[in-house]
Amino acid sequence: MRVLVGAFSMESNTFAPGATTLDDLRAQMFGVGSDLHRDFLGAESELAGAWSVLDASGHEIVPSFAAWSGPGRPLAPGVLPEIVRLVLAPCDDTIDGAYLMLHGACVAHDADDPEGVILDALREQLGPDRPIVVSLDCHANLTRRMVAAADAFTAYRTCPHIDTRRTGEQAARILCDILAGSIRPVIAVATRPMITPPELHDSTRDPFRRLMALNDEAEADGLVASALLPVQPWVDLPELSWKCVVTADGDAAAAQRAAEWIMDEAWSEREVFLGGVRLPVDDALATALAQASPCVVADAGDATNGGSIGDSTELLRASLRAGAQAVLLSIRDAGAAQAATRAGEGATVELMLGSGEPGAYNERTNVTATVKRLFDGDVVYTHPVNRGYRAATGQAALVSVDGVDAVVHSLSVGVIDPALYEALGADPSAYAVLQAKSHISFKAGFAHLTDRSVVADTPGPTTCNLPTLPYSRRPRPLYPFEDVDY
Repeated sequence: MRVLVGAFSMESNTFAPGATTLDDLRAQMFGVGSDLHRDFLGAESELAGAWSVLDASGHEIVPSFAAWSGPGRPLAPGVLPEIVRLVLAPCDDTIDGAYLMLHGACVAHDADDPEGVILDALREQLGPDRPIVVSLDCHANLTRRMVAAADAFTAYRTCPHIDTRRTGEQAARILCDILAGSIRPVIAVATRPMITPPELHDSTRDPFRRLMALNDEAEADGLVASALLPVQPWVDLPELSWKCVVTADGDAAAAQRAAEWIMDEAWSEREVFLGGVRLPVDDALATALAQASPCVVADAGDATNGGSIGDSTELLRASLRAGAQAVLLSIRDAGAAQAATRAGEGATVELMLGSGEPGAYNERTNVTATVKRLFDGDVVYTHPVNRGYRAATGQAALVSVDGVDAVVHSLSVGVIDPALYEALGADPSAYAVLQAKSHISFKAGFAHLTDRSVVADTPGPTTCNLPTLPYSRRPRPLYPFEDVDY
């Protein structure tokens, strides 16, 4: 049979100012039609896993559209309609079914639920009888619109996300079974009014490990697919909450029982997920410097894999206050990158890093810097999940300020592994402290260098202190903002 295959994976942060444009997407991983192949998004991606299963099953793959973006600001107005157009372009009466790799937590300035819009449009095009199966990031914000448009969902069970290929393979196997007429999928969803910072969404530790294992138990009991979705919390939307989505073969009641059981277990652990150990940035830096080199300081408030811009100066200012040496960090600042580029390698230049007011996480900081290296090209990620993915830096420079080396760059780049630093010619193993911009995923990305890390309790768009963020559209009541008697 002919199966449409496509992908759109982007996580948004509604607390990060600005917008993600179509050009921003094109500067990362972006392909249309014949551009796509099995490993277009990497050999370990969901796309690769699904493609392999569909191909091995003898189905004809009809490549649609694939884009991957590092988490960022909501889509600019007008971008979503173009994405929908590209996804639907190959659709005609000869398409028998569809597989989509979606993130599930994208937001646009002109749409709360881009994935729901995409799936709705695809369902309208395919009609009610041709199946659509979707793989998600486990931090998806699953919506009623998404559920109404799809026949089955799968999602990651690990964080850091190292089972991406497995997730795509599972989705494709389900689609093959539906096409063969061997299962009749029905979906059930359970939700609990809670969100938690992702710092303890760590599948190597309980309770997250135990909760994710419940999906395996549900499937071992005969259910087609089970996915616990501990939503990423930085989207201010009416349907924001943890959810579980279960797909069964014709037995809706069994699917609902399993979903409710898993969510009851998650609800019982809600307080544990607020118990992460985070240190004020000065203490985090001191703790890191006291350990064997290198040690990673995770900047929780400026986590680029949670949609933050990457423009925090918190660790820079802490390092300068402490007179710390051999610190390597990154700051997204197009103006500073441009000034360093104009000055040239080897030059000394006055830079203003950051754009915020005094006291802001990105407080403007004036420094005298030496330009060590210039760059304007692609970063190729080495993280196990995103290995081979690319992101353009725009103008970028490695500058040195009183023992602190900083990569200043113009465009969004994730700091979940050392790829950005290495692209600028730095040797991360030679530093005492390496900055990561992530709560948990950095552990996999930096594992080949060090297992030593400390999470800094910094402010910013991805802060772990969720009640400090200006939510206005979230559900009420919602834990941990209100006491909830569920």
